[in-house]
Amino acid sequence: MSEPSPSYAELAALAAEQAVQLAEQTVLIEALRVELESLRRQVGRDSSNSSQPPSTDGPGAKAKAKADRQPASEQSQQSPDGQRSAGASGRPRRKQGAQPGHRGSGLAPVTTPDRREPVEPACCGGCGGDLAGAPGMVGSRVQVFDLPSFSLAVTEYQMMRRLCGCGHTTTAGLPTEVRGGPTCYGPNVTAAATLLASQDVLGIERTADLMSTLLGVEVSTGFISSCLTRLDDALTTAGFEQALKTALGEQQVLGTDETPAPLTTAASSEPDCHNPHVYTVRTMSAYIRGGADLVWYGAAGDRTKTSISAFGILDDFRGVLVRDDYGGYTSYDDDLAGVQQCLAHLLRYLDDAHAIDTDAQAWAKQVADALRVAIHEVNTARAANRTAVDAELLGRLRRRFDQGVAVGISTNLSRPWHKGNHPGLQLARRLKRKAHQVWLFTTRSDVPPTNNGSESAIRGFKLAAKVQGCWRTLATLQRHCRIRSYLISARNHGRRPIDAIRDALTANPWMPPQAA
Repeated sequence: MSEPSPSYAELAALAAEQAVQLAEQTVLIEALRVELESLRRQVGRDSSNSSQPPSTDGPGAKAKAKADRQPASEQSQQSPDGQRSAGASGRPRRKQGAQPGHRGSGLAPVTTPDRREPVEPACCGGCGGDLAGAPGMVGSRVQVFDLPSFSLAVTEYQMMRRLCGCGHTTTAGLPTEVRGGPTCYGPNVTAAATLLASQDVLGIERTADLMSTLLGVEVSTGFISSCLTRLDDALTTAGFEQALKTALGEQQVLGTDETPAPLTTAASSEPDCHNPHVYTVRTMSAYIRGGADLVWYGAAGDRTKTSISAFGILDDFRGVLVRDDYGGYTSYDDDLAGVQQCLAHLLRYLDDAHAIDTDAQAWAKQVADALRVAIHEVNTARAANRTAVDAELLGRLRRRFDQGVAVGISTNLSRPWHKGNHPGLQLARRLKRKAHQVWLFTTRSDVPPTNNGSESAIRGFKLAAKVQGCWRTLATLQRHCRIRSYLISARNHGRRPIDAIRDALTANPWMPPQAA
């Protein structure tokens, strides 16, 4: 006997129940879709689309970077529309090595060599006869630049004691470059050890080992450490760091950046030292080929506005600051002549937003393309010694930027995200709010579009952290910063670092030029 058919009321109740289930499933599916989108974004983030350092890139990111590196033989190939091909990131591919316009370097012959050594032919290349006493001239020249052999030369200073007719006996004092006794290293060994130990790729232990290997004598870590202390004391006594800060404050354009700097567990446990960072503030003269750059480094136990102000550089600065959008710097904006947002950071964020959904977030690519073209046009104008870019072209690029940002806001205004607002909405709103800081480089030829100069300046500390692991104390890190500030700035101004070290140790350090 067949079961009775369900009544209309039963069917209606079942339909209502299924409708509720479908609604719940729809909400769950949407939530899972958003979560999956977020996880894919998180997995796909690397140094090319975020602020993550390249050292954290995984195999996938490295494979993507490798795919973007096009063989030099393919560089001349163009797409049908005449444009250069682009890699997976959407950026034009470049061949490896120096790019067009890069200034090469190499040995240049000197007018007066230290020594000339004639090289005679063994015999006549024709008949094989003896050429001794035959007339001749210099056929060609090769200048060989080399170091003298690595061996210590020991000099004994004998401090003479003389008896005056008055009956008083006087003993000569040590020469200026001699320190300690009865034995000690001379100024050249001291300067070389100081230079090696102050580099980012060598610690005190490795420097001691390297000096021992080169000189053939045992060089202790205590001596290396004392060399750094002596140089730091000499710079402090001369007031070098304050003079450098004063010179930086007088500039029209500065760049600033910071990076974490690991300390030992004991040092990080000290008060106000829970998040140690190294900071840099530098001039941008090289960008406009306007002279040598000054570079300052400093360290603090945290990444707060209080620590940044304590350095005594930015509080009274009234020029243009090139930086990323870290909140510790934004409070200075009202007192500055302008701010240039680092477009290298913004382009990575735009690439990241576009990767979330290449269709829905197409606006991000439009904005990024507009910025990349603007950067290219400004760099082309600079290469041609032009101070201005086609205003009509810049106007079109700015409109494309503004339109893309507006689409980014409207597209993502109601788009769900598992935590807070959609990243595309956050980025688009930020670009709209700070558009004047994004485009400043197009109106001032002395302002670079990126903060790559500052990032490059501070890269050595990241390398030092990888090589050495950490610094023992914040004071040791601050000492390293002062010494690096001195050596890099002096070198930029044409002073050999090893000569700058000797100058400082004889109370005559190189000092940064002050504004007239």
